[in-house]
Amino acid sequence: MTHPDAGSGASADGPLDDFDFRLLDDIQEMYQAVDPMPADLPERLRFLLSLRDLEIEMARFVDEELSAAAVRGAEQSRTITFDSESLTVMIRIDANSDGTVRIDGWLAPPQRREIEMKTTADPLSVSSDEQGRFAFTRVPRGTAQLIIRSAEPGQNGAGPSVVTPALIL
Repeated sequence: MTHPDAGSGASADGPLDDFDFRLLDDIQEMYQAVDPMPADLPERLRFLLSLRDLEIEMARFVDEELSAAAVRGAEQSRTITFDSESLTVMIRIDANSDGTVRIDGWLAPPQRREIEMKTTADPLSVSSDEQGRFAFTRVPRGTAQLIIRSAEPGQNGAGPSVVTPALIL
């Protein structure tokens, strides 16, 4: 594509003109067709921005294993592990018949903690037991994120709050 002012002395460092804006629009349309923005990106960004003022430790995604949850072919179970400096969190996600999911989790080292599940609906809260086990029986599908806090303010040995990356349930 040749600029209409090519050879007329127009400078490449000059201000953008209508041709430049049309070219930029064409480039944008090409990227939207080939590599569109994920539909849930704004939702994921809101999740991350809501955590920016917390004193937290971010957990890293370690692995994910997909396996059949039962003999029925459509049902699946996912096991995901997150690791941070002070805590490892493993969760298992199983589909419920009502369209929600059940999340069973384990903390290592085992300890009592307050666990919040941020969802696109209302946040859910549970406590882990002494062995670090916890469960959310009905979590709506969509974007979700775990925040693991000390069970009691000033509790020794529990460490900072730990936040997992956002998950798509």
